[in-house]
Amino acid sequence: MGQVMKNRFNVIISSDDPYNELCAEIYFNNDFIAIITQERGIENALIEMVSPKGGENWSFGYLEFIEILKDAHTTLLSLNSSR
Repeated sequence: MGQVMKNRFNVIISSDDPYNELCAEIYFNNDFIAIITQERGIENALIEMVSPKGGENWSFGYLEFIEILKDAHTTLLSLNSSR
């Protein structure tokens, strides 16, 4: 549906099960780290974090992470307004 790439982050907009609405899957170095869902409406979007594989931690800059979250949310807003 849509994709945003920045540095080591990648966002894929999809309509995966079990979600009825579009969601934004967030990857870091090709590992799935979080999903933004809008089942309660885009104004009440939720972020679900997943555990790293093998118990390792991810390490990335705060501002870098905030920026990719904003980009993912903005993309969802844009796709919602075009529906």
